[in-house]
Amino acid sequence: MFSLLALSVILSSCGQTTEPRSTAAASEPTGKPHSANTQQQLASTETSLALFEKRILPLLQSPKPSSCAECHLSGVDLKDYIRPTQQETFSSLVAAGMIDVQQPDESKLLKFISRRPPQPGLITEKVRQEEYAAFRAWIQTAVKDPQLLSSKSKGTPIGPQLPDEVIRHARQDRVLASFIENIWTEVGRCAACHSPDRNQKQVKKHGDQVSWIKLNDPRATLNYMLEADLINTKQPAQSLLLRKPTLQVEHGGGQKMVVGDRSYKQFRRFIDDYAAIVQGKYSQAKQLPKQDNEVSVVTDIWLKLEGVPAKFDKQLLQIDLYRATDAGWSPYRVATSDRPIFGPKNLWQHSLSLTAPRDSKWAQEIKNKQLPPGRYLLKLYIDRRGKLQQDYTAELNDEDFVGQVEIESRWRPGYGAMTKAKFPTP
Repeated sequence: MFSLLALSVILSSCGQTTEPRSTAAASEPTGKPHSANTQQQLASTETSLALFEKRILPLLQSPKPSSCAECHLSGVDLKDYIRPTQQETFSSLVAAGMIDVQQPDESKLLKFISRRPPQPGLITEKVRQEEYAAFRAWIQTAVKDPQLLSSKSKGTPIGPQLPDEVIRHARQDRVLASFIENIWTEVGRCAACHSPDRNQKQVKKHGDQVSWIKLNDPRATLNYMLEADLINTKQPAQSLLLRKPTLQVEHGGGQKMVVGDRSYKQFRRFIDDYAAIVQGKYSQAKQLPKQDNEVSVVTDIWLKLEGVPAKFDKQLLQIDLYRATDAGWSPYRVATSDRPIFGPKNLWQHSLSLTAPRDSKWAQEIKNKQLPPGRYLLKLYIDRRGKLQQDYTAELNDEDFVGQVEIESRWRPGYGAMTKAKFPTP
């Protein structure tokens, strides 16, 4: 049976709401086309069965998503609360506590429908009002039908049948938070060509479609990526958002990441998860991806490594930074960077990403994108076997370690102020 816990999960996930009020008109969504009295007059002219067949069954049969989709990417739909017959629908909703036969306007199903996110869309708001009006008219009439009131539920569950954890995972606000953490934090690498405040030359040459970054608006950026088919939910690995910056297809901006590097892992983490949600592949909590224990933020702090042997040309080099403390080197890396080596010039250079254990004090401090001046230990790893190309989820470890070096720097931001270090000699 549909649990009250599952209901609370759904209700709490759909944005802000006002305090419950006792009058029928107060519990309706704003902007409804009919007043409470008019609704009652309309309902009184039709039987509950006629209302069910005319206004409720079409919702079940409609191919369009319900207003639930504004808060839930998947797992919750108004169709989940409708059965093929009026009797089965009514008795199941009453048994689940979704219809209040004494105070029909206080029914939980109506409160569920009337919930709206902080920024509701105009189209979805119209759909929500239509859904609310249809169910309210039917419920008000149905609770006066003695035959319906005496009907017993068959015990079949009604409402979402997924675990609470899966329902939470598919909420739009959680999906957006994942997008911000895994992709939005990286878009600075793409801003020169794809941000409207910096790409006027590219727009003149290629058109407005190159401006897929929406300034200060990660939600609008994600929506545009989906509309422009930059994310492939059927074949996540074939997403243009992955293939272009890795040069698997032509990309005017050059190579921005390689398969298996930190940025690629983050992009795949979001894209794979998003695809699994919209494809309905999560049915159990154990199938949900585990949250990464580390958070990161891209900075404009640059590091150059000189004297890199030419034999490592085009191989991915990863540098992890550890900060000097009174107790020795920090127990976790405080920054990292990875990029292919440029063998002809015997060098490697790239901007740093500050990293921190999730929920740590340092995780809050890295938001300012500054690295404190002082002594640091640089640990170097090279993917000499190409294992990241074979398995992008793999991590470079001790078998890939090629040395370490200590440096001291003030870590000024900007390409012209990059910190330089020497590749460690054997």
